[in-house]
Amino acid sequence: MTSVVFSVLLLLQTASPAGVRVVAGHLSVEGGASAPSSFTLPLMTGDKAPTPVLPASANRTLMIRPQIDGTFRLQLPLGEYRVGAPGRLPPGYTLQSIMYGGVDLLRNPLKISSGDSAELLINLAHNGPEPAVSVSGHVTGMAPGQFQRIALREPTGGELSAALETSIGADGTFTFPKVLPGNYIVYLRLRAQTRVTVGDKDVTGLTVAVPQDILVSGHIILEGAQTTIPAIIVEGNGKAATQDRGTGTFILSLDNGENSISARSIPEAYRLKSITYGDVDLQKEPLKLDGPAIWDIIVRLAPKN
Repeated sequence: MTSVVFSVLLLLQTASPAGVRVVAGHLSVEGGASAPSSFTLPLMTGDKAPTPVLPASANRTLMIRPQIDGTFRLQLPLGEYRVGAPGRLPPGYTLQSIMYGGVDLLRNPLKISSGDSAELLINLAHNGPEPAVSVSGHVTGMAPGQFQRIALREPTGGELSAALETSIGADGTFTFPKVLPGNYIVYLRLRAQTRVTVGDKDVTGLTVAVPQDILVSGHIILEGAQTTIPAIIVEGNGKAATQDRGTGTFILSLDNGENSISARSIPEAYRLKSITYGDVDLQKEPLKLDGPAIWDIIVRLAPKN
C-alpha cells in the first residue's frame, strides 16, 4: 500500500522570531482526487503592494507541502495580508475556498496576530479526468530483502520535500499508483536516485540502480627511518578511508568502474612517493574495478631529505 509522507518547505524566513507566528493549516480536495504535493500562495497587503514587513529581495510566495493527513504549517510575520491565486496547481485543480478562523479569505484579508489559534483551511476542487498516472520500475543490484521501501519526491525540496513511498517486491519491482504531473526523483535511502518526468501517461520501465560498494584494503608504507607512521588522509572518489591509526592500514569503499584515489594532509617532513594498486600507478590513472578487489592499495611516503 502506498503511503505519503509530506512536510513543509518554508520560503518566508526573513522576519524576526518575535514577530512570527506558526500557522497550522489543512488541505482538502473535493471528490477524493489526489492532493498536490505542493503549490504556492502569494501574499500581498490590502492595497496589492508587497508585504511591508519583508525586504524587497525576499521571496513573498509561500510554498505549501501537505502531510499525509492534509495538514501543513507555515511561519507568517504578524500583520494583515491578502492571499493571491494559488500557483503551480496540476491541470484541472482550482481553489474552491480558503478560510481562516471562520473568515473567507477570498473576500477578506488574512489577519495574523500573536494570540491567534485559528487554522488555515484550503479546499481545492478538481474538474475533468484524474491527472494522476502510475510510475513503475525495477530496483537492480540489491540483495534479497536489502530494501523494503522506495520513495519519490520533488527534487527541489531538500530535506523538507514531499515524498511518496511504496513497497519493493521480492523481484525488485515497484509501482507508485498515483503520481501527478511534475519532475521527481525516485530514491532509496538517498543511496541511489533516478530522475523522472511525469506527464499525462503512465511511466514504466524505470530503473533504480543500487551502487555496489567494493571494500578495498590498503597500507601506508614509510620508507627510510623506522618511526611511527604519520596520520594522512587517503580518499576514494572524494570519500575518506576508514583507518586504523598507528598501523598504517585503511579500508576504502569504492564503486564498480573507475575510482579516483588520492592522499592528502601529508606531514611537512614527508612527501608522497607513490600510490599503487598492483602495477597500476594511481597518481596517473584511476583504479578500475569490475568485482572484488584482488590487490591492496599501497601508499608510499618518503622523507623529504
